[in-house]
Amino acid sequence: MLFYLDNQQLRSIEMVERLDAHRDAIHRAIEKGGPAAYAVRRDRVERTWP
Repeated sequence: MLFYLDNQQLRSIEMVERLDAHRDAIHRAIEKGGPAAYAVRRDRVERTWP
């Protein structure tokens, strides 16, 4: 299971805020199992692989 931020230009606080804002969606993705990769976007968490 891999989660990554889709924007590497974010400040540290923005990274933390984004991950915190999507905590529930991240937990739901983990419950689905893997392997999988997810982009943590501004407005959603999106599965990108496979």
